[in-house]
Amino acid sequence: ELFRVPQQQPRPVWGPAPGGELAGPEVKPRRQAPAEPAEPRGTVFDTADAARKASEQPRTDLVLVLGDDYAAPLAQGLADAFVADRPQAAVLARSRPDSGLLPDSAVDLVTQAPALANAEGATAVVLFAGAADLRPIKTDSGPAEVLDDRWREIYTRRLDELLAALKAQGRPAVVVGLPPAADARISARNQRYNELVQARVEQAGLLYADVWDGFVDENGKFLMWGPAVDGQRRRLRTADGLGFTRAGGRKLAFFVDRVLGKLLNGGAAGPGAPATAAGTPAAGSGPPSIIQLTGAGADGAAQTLAGAAGAMPRLPGEDPAARLLVAGEPLPMVKGRTDDFRWQPDGADAAPTTAPAAAGAGAGTGTATPAASGATAP
Repeated sequence: ELFRVPQQQPRPVWGPAPGGELAGPEVKPRRQAPAEPAEPRGTVFDTADAARKASEQPRTDLVLVLGDDYAAPLAQGLADAFVADRPQAAVLARSRPDSGLLPDSAVDLVTQAPALANAEGATAVVLFAGAADLRPIKTDSGPAEVLDDRWREIYTRRLDELLAALKAQGRPAVVVGLPPAADARISARNQRYNELVQARVEQAGLLYADVWDGFVDENGKFLMWGPAVDGQRRRLRTADGLGFTRAGGRKLAFFVDRVLGKLLNGGAAGPGAPATAAGTPAAGSGPPSIIQLTGAGADGAAQTLAGAAGAMPRLPGEDPAARLLVAGEPLPMVKGRTDDFRWQPDGADAAPTTAPAAAGAGAGTGTATPAASGATAP
């Protein structure tokens, strides 16, 4: 009796219950993992009145985003960036797929953009268009093919007209360059278009935001997935290789805010930015946004990141903080830090105890006689 093995209870068998339903053992529900906190999501408004009514705090910074399909994810990305720490800012957006600068565009931004900016009293204007413009232009002498000499002449004239109108209004304006695409031919065409637009924008004295490097790898190849502004690898582009996901729109906003953010927070004045009598930009209010800490900053310079002994090395035309958080590059090696695994020979840090011989010592004898500290040479 003492060594009798107790009989195991029969395992419950699934089968039909008296009511006809499938019966079985009682299964306790699994404990669900706590949901991760949702990222802040800002609101994109249609009008300035709607933005003011939605907040008890005065809206002093109204950013108007205009353009084609690309303008919508950029506007949402800017709204997401502003919602956490810029309650005084609001994003207005007007985007349509058929918006452009061509004479036959359904929404002609050359005439509509200045009028909308003036009607809404926008603090700044962001123009993100051009994808719908890369098609032949109809003329009396036949079509002007994309980016040929005739096409460039017509397009440049209309672009200059738009830039002059925006500049005359005395408000900052940012023109965003086209991004790369999954199709290599489209990417090459977009690059040629960007070269044309950037030259005209800079000649007009306005601001140009280059977003290209944020969506290619170190070899210049298109990225469907890549580092987002939160440091995580996320999907940035839609399945067609043209559009942007929410994370992609947030990354677009990073590059635009590096150019625009300093103007909205009292940094270095750009063309058309309000200035005081002394010629310095009017002081902004509110704390700097997290985007600024990784790119713009109050004076437009990148902030030194924690753990670095000094400023990160800067490449020509490149923001070192953006290299870290956007391109995913590691921090530079800092001597003496725990991740510095370079071998240091004994006495490498010791100061030299002897000084090199004075120039010309021993000349003509074929030997140099170093002078010890405090000693006299024979």
